Amino acid sequence: MTAFVDRVVAEEHHLEEIARDGYAPATLPIVLLGIVIALFAIVGIALGVTMAVYYLS
Repeated sequence: MTAFVDRVVAEEHHLEEIARDGYAPATLPIVLLGIVIALFAIVGIALGVTMAVYYLS
């Protein structure tokens, strides 16, 4: 349990450092790429469900 608490505290300090320093320029493309991939996944799933309902009904 102590190890879990230590990891949570370390992660909180890490997040505080990110919030204080802001995103480094190198991490911005990674974040944007993650957003684009998530949007493609959401649109793909929605399109797949729509096409399945259309063709199966």
